[in-house]
Amino acid sequence: MSFRRKKVKENFSLDMTTCSDIIFTLLLFYILSQNFLPQTTLDLPETVSTEQTETHEQIKVEIEESGKLLWNEEVFEEEALVNRIVEVSLKQDNTSIMIFAHKKSPAGVCIELLDKLRNAGIKNVIFAGAPPKRAELKNE
Repeated sequence: MSFRRKKVKENFSLDMTTCSDIIFTLLLFYILSQNFLPQTTLDLPETVSTEQTETHEQIKVEIEESGKLLWNEEVFEEEALVNRIVEVSLKQDNTSIMIFAHKKSPAGVCIELLDKLRNAGIKNVIFAGAPPKRAELKNE
């Protein structure tokens, strides 16, 4: 048995020449493999003011907390409302439907109405929160 310690080499050196060669090669590869595309101008549509958005016909449907569907302050069943909206939208171009849903209205009613409108061919449907009632505005 030998109890002698092995001598530790104190002169440890790391040759960085190969590392710098690899980095330089990768840098050259990266620069040469880049695709330099000319910058092209992009024509974006102009913003539309609120006055222009109100010029096309909007059908405003309201869904109350109880799930009733109102259009022009008249209560409708789902099927009758969808049929009526389809009739009006066929007569007028650029018709959009804005659905004001009360925050406590049943989500199923909103989704079913959206599905039936889309199945009828109406694609421009917007959801919004319920507007404040006229009586609430007078109290404030």
